[in-house]
Amino acid sequence: MKKPSMKNLTSSLLLSGMLTLASCSGGGGGGGTIGGGGGGSTYGAYQSPLATVDAFVDSLNYVDGANSFVELYTDETIRSSYVGEEDWFVIWDDAFGENKAVSLQYIRSIVYYDYMSNTDALASEFRAIESDDIANGDLYGDYYGDDYEVVDYDPITGIYYGVNTGYEYEDGEETTDVSLMAAESEEIKFFKKASAISYEFQVSISAAMGLVTLSDKLTGMAADRDLSAEDMAAIEGDIQKLTNLSATDLMLAAVDEEARAEAMDTAAESLGTTAANVEQRLLPALGIELQ
Repeated sequence: MKKPSMKNLTSSLLLSGMLTLASCSGGGGGGGTIGGGGGGSTYGAYQSPLATVDAFVDSLNYVDGANSFVELYTDETIRSSYVGEEDWFVIWDDAFGENKAVSLQYIRSIVYYDYMSNTDALASEFRAIESDDIANGDLYGDYYGDDYEVVDYDPITGIYYGVNTGYEYEDGEETTDVSLMAAESEEIKFFKKASAISYEFQVSISAAMGLVTLSDKLTGMAADRDLSAEDMAAIEGDIQKLTNLSATDLMLAAVDEEARAEAMDTAAESLGTTAANVEQRLLPALGIELQ
C-alpha cells in the first residue's frame, strides 16, 4: 500500500509562510496594483486579496479627489480582538465627512471588473456598493455592520462606536498592567493569524485556529533536522483532530480513488470547506501528498 508522503514539516512549512501572507502588500493608490488578483491585462473579474489599509485609503482619495485618512489601524481596534471577528480599521471619510469602520477581509473580497488587479478599481467598486446601500436606505453602512459601518466618536470616553451595531472600536481606558497587555497582544496575534488562514484557505474560524496551533507546534520543532517518529506521530494526531482522518485513511486515499473521495468529503465537513479545497490546497500546505 502506498503511503502518503509527508515532507519535512519544519518552520519553513508552507502553512507557516501563509501566516505572513496577510501582511505582505504591493503598490498603492493612484494607479497602483495589488498582487493576488490576477495582475494580467485581460478585462475581467478581479480581487485584491493582499490590499493594505493604506493602499485602500490612498485609492479612495484618488477616486474621490478627497483627503480621507486612517484613524485606527487593525491592530488598534478593539473589535478586531473579538473571537470570530475580522480585522477592522477606522478612517476619516473625507468624501462623506464622517468616520467609518471597515473590515479588511471585506475589501479584500470585493470583486470588481478591470484589466488588472488594482486598488483604484477596488475603491471605485467600494463606493459603488456604498451608493447602492444608501439608495436602499442603509445610510450607515451595511445593515448589520458586517462589512463596514459609520462610526461616531465620543470625545469624553475616547471611543469610536458603530452607529448601527454599537460595537466599540477603541477602548478609552488604557491598560497599565504590562503582563496583561502582553497576554492580550499574543491573543490578538493568534486570532489575527487564524483570521488570515480562515480567509486564505476558506475554512471555518475554528479550523483555522487548529491550523495556527499546529503551525506554532511545528515552528517550535527543530528547523535543522528531519522530524522524528515522535514528531510525526504528534503531527498526525493533530491532523486527525482537524480533519477526522487517520493515518490509515490517508494511506487508503493515496491508492484508492473512492477512498480518497470519501476522505476528502470527511475532511471538508470537519474543516468547513470543500473537498477540492482540502485536496488541492490544505493537505499540500501541510506537506501531505496523496499522489
